[in-house]
Amino acid sequence: MTAYRVAKESYGPLGPQERGAFDDDRSGWYRFDTPGRTIYAAEDARTAFLEALSWARMTTRHAAYLSKTAKFFGVDIKTVRAEVEDDWQRNGNMAPGRIPANWRDGRLLYTLDFGAGAWVDVTHGDTIAVLTGVLDRELYQLDVTESLTLAEITGGRREVTTLLAMWIREQLLDDGSYPLGIRFLSKHDAVGQERGSCFAFWLRQADVGLGNDPVTVRDAAPIGHNDPAYRFALDRHGIQSR
Repeated sequence: MTAYRVAKESYGPLGPQERGAFDDDRSGWYRFDTPGRTIYAAEDARTAFLEALSWARMTTRHAAYLSKTAKFFGVDIKTVRAEVEDDWQRNGNMAPGRIPANWRDGRLLYTLDFGAGAWVDVTHGDTIAVLTGVLDRELYQLDVTESLTLAEITGGRREVTTLLAMWIREQLLDDGSYPLGIRFLSKHDAVGQERGSCFAFWLRQADVGLGNDPVTVRDAAPIGHNDPAYRFALDRHGIQSR
């Protein structure tokens, strides 16, 4: 299976931050991280850029504020946005809907090939039913008092999502193998009304010092200013970049 990943060249496509088994604070973890190393990729380049740039998107709340201010003063919304961004930059902050001009520098779009193996669809009804049953006590302690739903799986509570990932990672499948990782839909619309799939892949072999995980890097391409997938993600998120 082929997938795409945006990552800093200095770290490489297979060099994510390692998570500690005894880390109590998981607020800085990604959604399906587990102790060890997890890499994230997407089924197409558009989705990969949508995920990589989501932190800088123009939020609905900020866009509504700009629109309301522009109407109040009777000026163009671009004028208001420019004034607000100037204030943010003078205070040393990056304004919403902006990324640094050098964001592309040092980052590459990697094409990855994953070997044979199974991915667990974490949003499938059968998966949710199993997770609800086996993790009932742990979820209750995290204030998930009803059946597990998509709201928790796709939400921002990392103590919940990483708990699910940790349990899934340790399960033997019917063929005696372990899952490669978790498959899930991006939160961001990539093509029309379709959302692209994303993958959280666990570097099991690297974590125990053996290497040879079933993933290879086929290509590493610089990100051009006019790259169609990159420009699509900027437009979809309402991000401006020089």
